[in-house]
Amino acid sequence: MRRQREMSESLPGDGWMRLAPGEFFEFHVDRPLKPDIGELRQWMTQIRGGVLSSSFGIENELILLALADMFGTNDHGSVKREYYEQEQTWRAEQGIEVKIDRIKATIRARRDKETADTIIHKLAEYRELRNLLAHYPSWIEPVNDREAKLTVGLRLFIADRIHQWQVDTPQAIHWAEMLLFVRISIENVRREIIGAPPLGADGSPPPAECIIQNGNTSQAVTFTRHLQE
Repeated sequence: MRRQREMSESLPGDGWMRLAPGEFFEFHVDRPLKPDIGELRQWMTQIRGGVLSSSFGIENELILLALADMFGTNDHGSVKREYYEQEQTWRAEQGIEVKIDRIKATIRARRDKETADTIIHKLAEYRELRNLLAHYPSWIEPVNDREAKLTVGLRLFIADRIHQWQVDTPQAIHWAEMLLFVRISIENVRREIIGAPPLGADGSPPPAECIIQNGNTSQAVTFTRHLQE
């Protein structure tokens, strides 16, 4: 769940332990924590990898959608060299914002207002997540039983300049579902332009006969992992 970030500095390393003033972290070999520090750090690495891998697929679709809207196709063999030159120009861009802004009008032209608003809102959420996982460190905080003076659990967090998230199973599932929705939504607008059959709502490819007829395939990438809490 996202909430306003507290006034705290980022730690210099990913997955470091953060202790508030007067807080403590206690553990003993006879009282193992589940998940432990190593498991939380590994999970954060997996989430980063999943988000950034999915991000490539989404950004690739943003470029292909813009090209399809400009040229009416993604078939290199049916267009002049201008397609190749434009593609390379757009792939060289560093910022994700301009890639998203470029295709907003296309989405609004081909989807009803409610659907277009949802896709564009999710694109903004995707951009926020992509930048969060690419540039900001996570940290771990203890859950303490003060009376017993024992640490009974650990919580994983990450924050950007404005917001903070607790990285738990529901949050990871929400991110995975959002990434899949964005990827499918953008790809299906592009498929509509080039006359290819759409993906299913779950990212499944069109029926085999449609794929063979149109020569299109697709793969949806998701990431989830459940922690024992």
